Amino acid sequence: MNVTVAPRRLHAQVVDALMQAIVGGRLAPGTALPTEVEMSAQFGVSRSVIREALRVLGEKGLIDVRHGSGTRVTTADQWDPLDPAVLGLLHGPGPQAGVLRDLLEARKIVECEVAALAAERAGPEELTALDRALATMAANLDDPPAFVVGDSAFHLTLVRAARNRVLERMAQPMRELLSYAQALTDAVPGVLGRALSEHQAIADAVRRRDPAGARRAMHLHLAHTERDVIALTENASP
Repeated sequence: MNVTVAPRRLHAQVVDALMQAIVGGRLAPGTALPTEVEMSAQFGVSRSVIREALRVLGEKGLIDVRHGSGTRVTTADQWDPLDPAVLGLLHGPGPQAGVLRDLLEARKIVECEVAALAAERAGPEELTALDRALATMAANLDDPPAFVVGDSAFHLTLVRAARNRVLERMAQPMRELLSYAQALTDAVPGVLGRALSEHQAIADAVRRRDPAGARRAMHLHLAHTERDVIALTENASP
């Protein structure tokens, strides 16, 4: 195993290094990790630090720790796809591509229904917030990071307007994916103008109290996002 870590503070840094190797595909599923003694020497930390790092990785579903038979890297279907740290590494080709596809699909299901509920339940305050978010996006078509601020505010407002605490909790861990998708696709020429138009269509449906129209408009927007993210990530270098 060829994984190194800078001499920084302890188990979190070991976790980060191993996560990058696992999610990035450098440690393939089924790979046996070195012993605690070997990893302690490799990372320059105590065995207790290594044990804590392995515990965290096990909770995230990235490794399977079995006493007497060693520790092995798991397959991607065992990872926790809603863990923010895992989400933050889901890019590029490799075993994570399937997880990213699943997340994009799940996001489409959740956010389409959020948009429909927002069309039924949004109050004046949320409608005003949607307009502010659209104005931020429109003013920053040449500034992707600033555009993302408005984009994120728009989606957060819809979740709040849906007034469903369970959906709000379900949407929270997907925000990492939303941020990643926005940062990735918003830098593509022409995408920001299209995204603004699609968000305006969603807002228009919400304002006219049209749940079916809001659902359709969100589905179209997320289908375009899904297509762009998959095309960009699967053509990226590992």
